[in-house]
Amino acid sequence: MPRPFFVFLALGLMAGAAHAQEREWMLDASEEDAYLIFGVADSDDVGVSLWCPLRRGIVNLYLPRPVQSLEKAAGQKEAGLTVTAGGETVSFRGKVDVNREADSASIEAEIPVDHPVLAAMAKADRFTVTAGGEEIVFPLFEADLAGLLEFCRKT
Repeated sequence: MPRPFFVFLALGLMAGAAHAQEREWMLDASEEDAYLIFGVADSDDVGVSLWCPLRRGIVNLYLPRPVQSLEKAAGQKEAGLTVTAGGETVSFRGKVDVNREADSASIEAEIPVDHPVLAAMAKADRFTVTAGGEEIVFPLFEADLAGLLEFCRKT
């Protein structure tokens, strides 16, 4: 094999390793909102986001999904989603946003900051969201959910 092949192979492996960064939990706040995002830093890769307008008593669960997974809900303003953590399971109506041109879709639900499912998430090692007929499990290791809830609680 020619030498350039090995150089190309090595560059391809390094690029693949850089692209395969793992998602992690990141807590951030601005003057108006706080975000707890499970994704890859400095990228558009977001698995799930919990966010709130500061001190309003509401936590928003934002779940980006492939357009195909929310295709049935595309003409609707709302769709159901279920959150399970610890022994708590609860269903919510979430706002659906499907943008076929950008090939993006999401569902977002409001959860009261004192809801038992958030308390269960704070103690659990994972939580599950079921939306569009698909069940997605998210780890909660190193998720500063308590920090987010402090930003979200009314004072």
